[in-house]
Amino acid sequence: MRAFFGRVLVVFLFLTIIFGCAPKKVRIYESTSDVRNDIIQTSASFMGKPYKSGAKGPDAFDCSGFVYYVFRQSRVALPVTAEGILKMGYQISRDGVRPGDLVFFKISKELHVGIMLNNGEFIHASKSRGVAVDDVDSSYWRRNLLSFRAVL
Repeated sequence: MRAFFGRVLVVFLFLTIIFGCAPKKVRIYESTSDVRNDIIQTSASFMGKPYKSGAKGPDAFDCSGFVYYVFRQSRVALPVTAEGILKMGYQISRDGVRPGDLVFFKISKELHVGIMLNNGEFIHASKSRGVAVDDVDSSYWRRNLLSFRAVL
């Protein structure tokens, strides 16, 4: 009986590792340019990397460092601070958002920036979870939404 439970535990752990560690599939709802596609794929490759204030990657990131590093990999030069990035490109409406555009939030007097993956989800370096995907329409993010910007 003990051997049976041991085997069940091994199978359970194996399945947990296989399915629990699978990378999240990023949903893109429109055809994107090569640069936009590269930015989305590069950003998704850092899922789960830890947050560290002032970090610019590739082992850890803060929010602006994440955006700076991901765009730099596609040869798009951006400033390293959220304030600097906010001055780049041009403001767009929610309806005009495309994958690779930026989303900005004002949280307790601080700017936070992320990269839009599709019309509703964005990827960012979260203080609590590291690089993660969130829904811009969740109550927390909607309450703190500042603007969307296109830099491509």
